[in-house]
Amino acid sequence: MDDNASALPKATREFQDQIEVFLQTALKGQAREAVPPEAARAGRPQELPSQSLWSAVLVCVLRGMRSQRAIWRLLASCGLWGLPCFDIVDQTVYKRLEQEGSGPLERLFGQISRLLAQWLEPAKQAYEDKMGRLAPFATQVVALDEMWADAVTRRLPLLRAARKGDAQLLPGKLVALFDVRLPQWRAIE
Repeated sequence: MDDNASALPKATREFQDQIEVFLQTALKGQAREAVPPEAARAGRPQELPSQSLWSAVLVCVLRGMRSQRAIWRLLASCGLWGLPCFDIVDQTVYKRLEQEGSGPLERLFGQISRLLAQWLEPAKQAYEDKMGRLAPFATQVVALDEMWADAVTRRLPLLRAARKGDAQLLPGKLVALFDVRLPQWRAIE
């Protein structure tokens, strides 16, 4: 089984449960998105709403599940927040994740970030009233960090000819912007 919740300390499981309840509340009513009329779409009707798929991805990550099949299990076994069981095969999940790319997940993260900012604003105001505002002279206080991922090992025949330091061996760079006043990520690329 992909779920490793039984191996986690009780406090960690409780925190994960709180996050999941927040996500469920934040996304309530949006998981049952409107499906366009049949006449407007060619091919077989969509059985799995995009919002449900990407919500399941977030929940699987939160619960420590490590496979795409775990997403399918969650959706097919009625394990996601009382949503209906989706009569789908695992290949449906694989295909949809590949087709949709990262756009829907980015929009979902943006939506959750806006909700978190609204939710955290009263706590931020209370902290500032008690302790004073962090760097009151600045309109924003952010931290920027970037890192290069480790070089890829040269095990594939295509990469064996590449020399150390070659751009082909660098998988990419991660850049993140963090809002220090409202402890929340602003952007991650």
